Amino acid sequence: MHEIGIESSLVEAIRRGEKTIEGLLGKPRFLTMKEGDTINIREDIWKDGELVTSHPNALQATISQILYFETFREMLSAVDYEAVIPTAMSADEAAATYAIFYSAEDEEEYGVVAIFFA
Repeated sequence: MHEIGIESSLVEAIRRGEKTIEGLLGKPRFLTMKEGDTINIREDIWKDGELVTSHPNALQATISQILYFETFREMLSAVDYEAVIPTAMSADEAAATYAIFYSAEDEEEYGVVAIFFA
């Protein structure tokens, strides 16, 4: 079974059905995921840009669709950005959130995977 870490407030948004898409770098371990797979979601708690603690197995979800993109900005233009980051007021604001965690070099090296939850 696959595991991904998601920031604490976004885990709550998944529980409420507000967040239905997760964007990840296309690292090899994420490229093995396929539609129908169940993933364990780890709740990550961040403070001042640092991971403070994690709670494994906070939630499980089934992958309903996977799409591949070159950048987070491309992904956020192609999908409903509010389904990715429900608190964002625009696709640009959602992209800025990803820029906190991932560099342009990371995007160029790995690309982006959009995972849709059922």
